[in-house]
Amino acid sequence: MACAFAPMNKPTSLSGPDAFTRELMRIDALIQSGDLRDAATALNTATQTQPRDPRAFLLGMRLAEAAGNPAGAIDMAQRAVALNPTWPVSVTEVAMLLSRLGKHAEAVAQVRRAAALAPRNPGVLQRAIEISHAAADHEAAISWIRQSLELAPRNVELRVWLSSKLIDAKQLDEASRVLDELLQDAPDNRDALHNRLLCARVAGDKERERQLADELLAADPAHETYQYWHAIAHGETPKTQPRGLVRGLFDEYAGRFDTHLAQLGYRVPETVSQMILNLHPDRRFNLLDLGCGTGLLGMFLGRIDGAIVGVDLSLEMIEKATEHGVYARFHNVNVLDALRDTPGDQYEVIASCDVLIYVGDLSEVIPNALRILKPGGHFVFTCEAAQEDEDNLVLRTSQRYAHKRSHVEALCKAAGFASLEVVDIPALRREGGEPLPGFIVVARKPD
Repeated sequence: MACAFAPMNKPTSLSGPDAFTRELMRIDALIQSGDLRDAATALNTATQTQPRDPRAFLLGMRLAEAAGNPAGAIDMAQRAVALNPTWPVSVTEVAMLLSRLGKHAEAVAQVRRAAALAPRNPGVLQRAIEISHAAADHEAAISWIRQSLELAPRNVELRVWLSSKLIDAKQLDEASRVLDELLQDAPDNRDALHNRLLCARVAGDKERERQLADELLAADPAHETYQYWHAIAHGETPKTQPRGLVRGLFDEYAGRFDTHLAQLGYRVPETVSQMILNLHPDRRFNLLDLGCGTGLLGMFLGRIDGAIVGVDLSLEMIEKATEHGVYARFHNVNVLDALRDTPGDQYEVIASCDVLIYVGDLSEVIPNALRILKPGGHFVFTCEAAQEDEDNLVLRTSQRYAHKRSHVEALCKAAGFASLEVVDIPALRREGGEPLPGFIVVARKPD
């Protein structure tokens, strides 16, 4: 959708000179540059000039959100809608704001209103798709994509997106049909080939899965994600997950991450934070939080007499973690790269909560953690538990790795950790309604 402050988006029932529109756009630029004080002063003046122009209140929404005032942002957005309830731009802006704030059900309800006001507006439909996707409302997203395809039936991107949501909704026959038709029109489209592979995999069509994996890898042999799916299709266990796959997963997941984990009974960061504080009751330590996500570990730790440094591959997750105000800095990098590139003897504690389930092979992780720790420091991390009669490293159908406890213990001892405590956890969280067993490792570096 075009900028809400441009003349083309202005409600025809409202009047305002071009100079006013230019002033709104100038204020918007101030907000985007972080000059919030000047933006607020200018916006107050602008609102007094045109008190019934909803665009000014939409700017107030953006200003309040930038200032960290979500309640104020919602109030401004609702005022914009009240001034002109039939203007789809303001209703859509409210929906997008609610989505960013994690109020997904309310966001979907608002965007339904916007789409009812402008059922053939591609911009509104695009936002409806994005908001439904963020809410993991697959049925709603499918409906909006179909509506968009009525306006642009040959649009390749929309057809790929439809196939993705159909796979998410386990509507595999329909997804296969959409993809087969798309591949007839665009046989070299790798996104469509990739989705067709995923569809075959979920459906259990091993022969088709292998064929498509071979085709994808032949098209781009250096592509990490294609290498990963090729290995799985041929019965191999990849050593780790590709960066792009992990980043995409958690960029999409960031907005609903904390709420969803709470629903799954996930309390690992709280447990690990208490373990760390038991090791350092004076709260004097430096911590490297590997795979910090939305900063749940830092939130439970609170302020310490030292630095908490977060590492995460997802920038969307890091942006959420900054809201806790306890991290000294962040590194937007892969966990393996962070461990490899960090100098030795830096931290009293390294923690990794439910992250190594995506890293996989720990043969580099554990020795590098030992090297980075200061003498007497601790590496505290969690694993999903593989059975002792399974392989040392198992890739579950969830696309997460499970580790065998005895193998992890052997790796820690071989790396040179002086002592080791392993705590079995009957339920790291619920998976498909059932408890998912795991364990927490506290490994101590020699003095």
